[in-house]
Amino acid sequence: MSETRHFILGTAGHIDHGKSSLVKALTGTDPDRLPEEKARGMTIELGFANLALPATDDSGDELNLGIVDVPGHSDFVKNMVAGVGSIDIAVFVVAADDGWMPQTEEHYQILNYLKVPNAIVALTKLDLVDDLDLVLMDLEENLAGGPWENIQIVPTSSHTGAGIEDLKSKIAEILSKSPTVRDSEKPRLPVDRAFSIKGVGTVVTGTLIDGRIESGSDLVVQPSGLKAHIRNVQSHKNDENTVFPGTRTAANLTGISVASRGVEGIAKGNVITDPKLGDAVTAIDVLLEKSDREVRGQRNSTKPVKSGREVLFHYGSASYAARMHILGGKENMLEPGGAVLAELRFREPVYVFVGDRFVLRNASAGTTLAGGIVLDEDANRRAFRKPFQAAFLEARRDNFDDLESLIVSQMNRDRTMAASALLAKTRFSATEISTKVDELVAAKKLSRSGNWIFDAVWWSKISAFTGDKINEFHQNNPDLPGMSIKELEPMVVPELPFPKLFDMILEGLMASDFAKAGPAIRSLAHQPKLPTDLVRAGDRIRGMLAENPISPPNRGDLAPGDADRKAMRFLINVGEVVELDQKTVISSTGFETIRSAVVGCLEANGQATASDLKDAAGTSRRFMMPILELLDEQEVTVRNGDFRTLK
Repeated sequence: MSETRHFILGTAGHIDHGKSSLVKALTGTDPDRLPEEKARGMTIELGFANLALPATDDSGDELNLGIVDVPGHSDFVKNMVAGVGSIDIAVFVVAADDGWMPQTEEHYQILNYLKVPNAIVALTKLDLVDDLDLVLMDLEENLAGGPWENIQIVPTSSHTGAGIEDLKSKIAEILSKSPTVRDSEKPRLPVDRAFSIKGVGTVVTGTLIDGRIESGSDLVVQPSGLKAHIRNVQSHKNDENTVFPGTRTAANLTGISVASRGVEGIAKGNVITDPKLGDAVTAIDVLLEKSDREVRGQRNSTKPVKSGREVLFHYGSASYAARMHILGGKENMLEPGGAVLAELRFREPVYVFVGDRFVLRNASAGTTLAGGIVLDEDANRRAFRKPFQAAFLEARRDNFDDLESLIVSQMNRDRTMAASALLAKTRFSATEISTKVDELVAAKKLSRSGNWIFDAVWWSKISAFTGDKINEFHQNNPDLPGMSIKELEPMVVPELPFPKLFDMILEGLMASDFAKAGPAIRSLAHQPKLPTDLVRAGDRIRGMLAENPISPPNRGDLAPGDADRKAMRFLINVGEVVELDQKTVISSTGFETIRSAVVGCLEANGQATASDLKDAAGTSRRFMMPILELLDEQEVTVRNGDFRTLK
């Protein structure tokens, strides 16, 4: 069954090399929509068109191309970056009569920084040159040695129509072999236009780079966090219930206005996304690279980039001021042809995913400095120069698109994380992440407890550390049944990423070789023993309690001396004796005998008074009343006036 595959095609190249004319020749649509663009014959803002081509792989599928036409003038490179940041194929336009120009080189470098997956060169204005071979030779020299060395070059003329069909055919051939945009079920729509229409309300457009957007859904606008309800969505002017990744998308929003002076709202550069994916941040850690190719006329294009400098961060449809800090110190630099790990610190929040690519430019000079990829989408400024963060970034610099490497590096650094939050801001779906976590748990690289996952080695070490503290306590206090949890907690919490993990560690211990002992925790192997000097007193108390289990002597008679009182406290702590009040104790055997009698009486009669229960148990009121209060507290019985019933 045939399908429609969605792709985004973007143009790039020097001003006046015929990008917009080429788009019109391909689609019949003039992408220049502003009056000043038509008057000046120059693209200023992004222009859009649509082209449908048949797939060339015998599938019968249709290739639906949303076309983004970008400005070529140096003053509008920031708009150009916004247009090519999410394209599947670039049509790189070079005019045959001008050849390779400064903006051609800058656009070439930008496309390579963004790692656009496919590209084709359209050599335009073919009708204006006599010696095509010479032009092709010059073009090939400029492409030599780079990632596009073997790129297809298609001579064209928008004026005569020469080569246009050939260009369409080559584009279809390339995209027929390309995978469609991944759908990670994490919608992101960078807004490149936001405006209001009378009677309609707020409308935004953009290229949906991930996930799906449905009419009627409730999403959020980043970085502001404002809520937005999607009333309706369109793709290429057609109403849709759902729009898919890799499509030009228009959305009619309710509950939010277009931002203006004094009015908070949505604007170009914002991102519409799912609120569950996290918030915007003010620092990210990245891998930067700088081309060693010179841009003619830009004297500083091959100078190193110093750490600590101000840059403009171009990503999606937005640009943000940032300060760049290179890992290793202020003396470090990003050399031409080199790559460095760095941190970008922003004046205002930005919303990015791990694996997102971007371009850095010089705000004052209007030149491109470098490109990069996001490795840590929520960086901690204070941790940037710590060894553990350096190890984290090194682990990711060559593995940013490998799911297992991302998970393992995250857990090696953070030790633990809620499973629902793990890699939320990545291009991997929740299902993919969950499946990989299951594999790593099975391989004993991770551990899991409920919604939490842990680095297996760390979890084993911290559990062993906690168990060692308990066993050490047993060695020093053999007469006590266990270590007070309140005493244990301050020893363990400083070793944890956050305090609430302490309870999980206790749960893990109690699922194996430890158990609760009232307000304490003990090793199952620990058998409390009376100190030698208290054995005689303990044996005497046991004997006296055993003589009459359900009506033993007063506590004062059982333990008149200091040694007796210490022995009594030991027997209470280990559960041999039940403390009913300050003056009354009973053996655990006696307590269980009375408890069984109470339960049996209530099961037979439904309810009974304290006097009835005293008689049924064969004990005295002195024991019956505190025992009943304890049974109420244990939720064995319930008091209703003078009667008690079973819970």
